[in-house]
Amino acid sequence: MDGSWDLVMDFMYLSFLLGLSAVIKRSIPGMRKLLIPNSIIAGFLAVLFGPDVLGIFNFNSDNLGFMIYHMLAIGFIAVALKKSNSKLSKTGFNTGLIITMSLTIQAIAGFAVSLFLYYLITKDVFPLMGLLLPLAFDQGPGQAFSIGSQWEALGFRSGGAIGLVMATIGFLWATIGGIFLLNIIVFFKKKSKLVSEKKFIKKSVVSTVRDYEFSDIDGMTIQLLAIGIVYLVTFGFIKWITAVLGIGGNSYGETFARVLWGLHFVVGVLFAFLFRKVYDFLRRDEKYTTQYLNDFLLQRIAGAVFDYMVAASIAAIPLKMVKENFVPILLITTIGGVLTVFYTIWFSKRTYRESVLENTLALFGMETGTISTGMALLREIDPNFESGAAENMVLGSGVALIFGIPLLVIINIPIIGIKTNNPTYFFYTLLALGVYLLAIFFTWYLSVRRK
Repeated sequence: MDGSWDLVMDFMYLSFLLGLSAVIKRSIPGMRKLLIPNSIIAGFLAVLFGPDVLGIFNFNSDNLGFMIYHMLAIGFIAVALKKSNSKLSKTGFNTGLIITMSLTIQAIAGFAVSLFLYYLITKDVFPLMGLLLPLAFDQGPGQAFSIGSQWEALGFRSGGAIGLVMATIGFLWATIGGIFLLNIIVFFKKKSKLVSEKKFIKKSVVSTVRDYEFSDIDGMTIQLLAIGIVYLVTFGFIKWITAVLGIGGNSYGETFARVLWGLHFVVGVLFAFLFRKVYDFLRRDEKYTTQYLNDFLLQRIAGAVFDYMVAASIAAIPLKMVKENFVPILLITTIGGVLTVFYTIWFSKRTYRESVLENTLALFGMETGTISTGMALLREIDPNFESGAAENMVLGSGVALIFGIPLLVIINIPIIGIKTNNPTYFFYTLLALGVYLLAIFFTWYLSVRRK
């Protein structure tokens, strides 16, 4: 078959499995009450029918990665182009602090476990392995694979593949663990009569569509046009920043540039906010009565994109990558996953005054998988993204991008220890991570207290 059909075939496979998941969820008694998103069911069906198990559908992993990467930005740009709520800015900032603390806690826990294994159990474990935990859980398989591959030059055998495996286990924490957490929290909240069943199980979305069609252009075309313009500006900006940071072969600049490409959706959201502000400013004049940007259509685009993105993310899980380092990987990710459950609930209860459940689930899905799994869990209880949790995740990711810069410096410190054979740098790293965690925690505490 011509190579140009590969991406189209993957899209059609996912379309079929999304439809099949909807049929399964409606046909099996009790499935709807479990609050399992259709996109997650479709994703695991894709793993079952994919090349690593039954081999019925021959998914192309590169194409799936391509779809995930771009759909992530397109979906969030669509959300950001909707009318914004300035009241979310403070909460978004606090969300960013939680994400930064999550990265730091996971780095400390993962690095401590890998050092324990290296010095007390076996020298076969690479001492820096645990530092892949925050990259695999919070940043996704792309960052974990990239950094793990770079560390192969330092003696980390199959570092890139191990990064993918850790990201895969993190994704299982996000999906299976997230679904379990979702149902347990809802069960106890319903039992204590703090919330009604209607809000979480039978929530319906009533939307009014206005200005859907125009005389000269279709309404959906206008929404896609705006998204395309914002994404084009995003691409040009990141490409320019990458060129600037790469001047002189600056290794830290190149590392930051890779992170920036991985967080392209955050940059896209910032430009989408700017686009919306300019649009609203130009329409202040009363003579402009036509509303071209339509929140309903933008939401439908975002919803469709996120469904496909989540299904593709699970379909891309590399089952064949689990090899000789499975035991240390399982230990590191299990400790990281359990910690993430507890501190996410603890921080969320003390940060959010409204929509605590929505924000907790969205954060947990993002802190163990990717932002797409956070969105999938969120859509089960907030299908129209009315709670503000989606905006909090996006804005928080931007805040975490800024506060995460020192972490990029810190995780490079142990490389000096590897190159100079001086393990003292390992403990310098743990100390630096601990001090930074205290600083961010103090900032969060002051912010929440003022709120």
